[in-house]
Amino acid sequence: MVVQSTRATYVVAPRPRTDLQTASWRMLREEWAADSAAIAECEEWERERTRVRPQMVALLRRFLTGGVGLEQFRSTFDRRTRTDWDVFALKGASGAMFLNVLVKHTKHRVVLARQLRAAFRTPKDVDVATVQLAELIGSVAPPTLPLEAREQSDTAAAKSVIAPGHAVFFATVCWHLDEPSQWPAFQPSSRRVLHDEEELFTATGDPIHDYLLFRESFLSLAAVLSLTTWQLEHLCWWQSQRLHETDEPLFGFEEVRSRSEPKRRRAIADRSAHRLTWIDGRSARNDKVCETPPPYVPFTESRALDHTHVQWLLAKLGKQLGCRVWIAANDWRRQWGGELLGSLSVPTLPPLGLSPDSQRLISMIDVVWLTGVNQVAAAFEVEHTTSVYSGLLRMADLAALAPNLSFPLYVVAPASRLPRVRRELVRPTFRSLGLDRRCRFFSSEALLKVLPSLARWATGPEAIDKLAEAVMEAD
Repeated sequence: MVVQSTRATYVVAPRPRTDLQTASWRMLREEWAADSAAIAECEEWERERTRVRPQMVALLRRFLTGGVGLEQFRSTFDRRTRTDWDVFALKGASGAMFLNVLVKHTKHRVVLARQLRAAFRTPKDVDVATVQLAELIGSVAPPTLPLEAREQSDTAAAKSVIAPGHAVFFATVCWHLDEPSQWPAFQPSSRRVLHDEEELFTATGDPIHDYLLFRESFLSLAAVLSLTTWQLEHLCWWQSQRLHETDEPLFGFEEVRSRSEPKRRRAIADRSAHRLTWIDGRSARNDKVCETPPPYVPFTESRALDHTHVQWLLAKLGKQLGCRVWIAANDWRRQWGGELLGSLSVPTLPPLGLSPDSQRLISMIDVVWLTGVNQVAAAFEVEHTTSVYSGLLRMADLAALAPNLSFPLYVVAPASRLPRVRRELVRPTFRSLGLDRRCRFFSSEALLKVLPSLARWATGPEAIDKLAEAVMEAD
């Protein structure tokens, strides 16, 4: 779909989902549906949204038709989103705060009210939506604020809140309140999980384009999973907590959360505390409730460790733990920090007493630690691409060819992709080969963090096992 606005032309065409991507999301939906605490939480959340949404829509429509003025709309919105209306997560920088600062930093409230009424009306299609958002940004976001507003917007709050991303979020929330099935909420957890899980959405930094792209991906995914937009929003929020292990409240449901205290959250926190205590000697438990991040945050965080860097780390660590290291020959010309991976590898993979097919498969594994007389101490597949299938399929082939092999197998992936690794390992095909029992996994971030501790106390390759977890442990 090509959409033209008064400012830009947008190509709103998310990449088609593959069958494997869809299957991965269906498995995630099954996990969510099997979590009784999460489903109870979602149902309570939907009941609260259903209760307050008519009140919010009534206020919005009175504002759109001139029944209430801008100041009454702002003050009511600000007051109610601090209490029961917070179930829509609208008291932050892109919600009530955005509206408060916007009204405060303009002397032309009549003009501003007219502009907001034009932007907040639910558009009939994407073409109209694009024009409305572009005109809203042109009206309220720096550097096009009226001169009086620009002179007063030298505070950090005004500069950060009166921004295009916040304007897009607030306008689309108004549309969401009116038509939740057509205009999904642009929540940070939904964007984050759509990005982390199979990269169905990646922000570009242009909030108009990003919302339209997000909308296409989100609605398509909701349809294929047979979920409402609110249910998919909750699934994404639930998965975001598991990926990032935060204490972010559920859109104002702190009390519900503290009363139920689901077992899965306690288990996640306990495992995290155990791993981080082992790594740096400090407890990872943090009972402080974190505030919800601003709803629009483009993905500009520091990049995760790349494939070559992780191979380099594993090779260096293996040597430090007294192992010889084999690195897949097709990666030898890659380098990290000016050092070729091939310079860290033995020149040939020694005979391991296996069949030619098994020997060939092991030679293709990313990093192999060797000890003694040509014994494999550990084998590592590094999965830093969008999919996590290639390394697991190689390990599955090895397990099928040589079921009696006893050396440990590990998958190393970014922390955000570990839940996907876990889901893949419980596929019937892999379970039938026992891969879910033999293959363990850990994050590249944890590997980087643990290196100083390993250097101090580890004496052999078995130390790496303390960092890893298995599918059964994650249940």
